[in-house]
Amino acid sequence: MTASVLLRLANMADADRLLHWRNDADTRRFSLNPELVTEQQHRHWLEKSLSNPKRRLFIAEYNGQPVGTVRVDSTAESHLISWTLATEYRGKGLAKAMVKLLVDQLTGKIVAEIRPSNIASIRVAEHAGLKYQCTENGIMYFVKKSD
Repeated sequence: MTASVLLRLANMADADRLLHWRNDADTRRFSLNPELVTEQQHRHWLEKSLSNPKRRLFIAEYNGQPVGTVRVDSTAESHLISWTLATEYRGKGLAKAMVKLLVDQLTGKIVAEIRPSNIASIRVAEHAGLKYQCTENGIMYFVKKSD
């Protein structure tokens, strides 16, 4: 499936879709911030995210259909990545494909923060080449150091 997954930069036209994915019950259950997000909060966050030069927010598409999102927040020291997959596309290997596609574009230290109960995301991180490093404050840290 990797060949069929493409990443494109998100834009304000994606706001409703991103909010729907963000507020999905399973997404919230495994999120570091499980609170429901209002439309106003989300639009403010998206505007700030799209104008932040240290953040890149992508929409993953499979066969031309938006299926999820991947985000990277970059500093001089590392890239922090996160992702969400639309409910109807879960269990098809698409999260693995989209996260690996992002990771393969990055150089340096790549980090993902994952709740221990989120087995699917642990598998996604490992598939992308990230290795478990430690657990702090109930969050597992997966890291990849690339050239």
